[in-house]
Amino acid sequence: NTVLGEELLFRGLLLPRMRGVFGRGDWVANGLLFTLYHLHTPWVIPTEFLADMFLFAYPSRRFQSAWMGIIVHSGQSVVVIVVVLTLVLA
Repeated sequence: NTVLGEELLFRGLLLPRMRGVFGRGDWVANGLLFTLYHLHTPWVIPTEFLADMFLFAYPSRRFQSAWMGIIVHSGQSVVVIVVVLTLVLA
């Protein structure tokens, strides 16, 4: 879901089109929109907003590639999966 459902939609499709509306602040607006997408987890919203902007949206815009967001977001998911499996299987 992080690659197809989130990163390709928000960084691959929306971020390049947001530049026309928001100008140089497109990555901030994209981070805010991505945070609003995660309203179902309200306890992570304060850190989610900063992480979305600086870890996902800005690198994707800076290097003009959705791959930056995909790598960081998927890397985060892999770490969580490894920790959970370690706890469950130990």
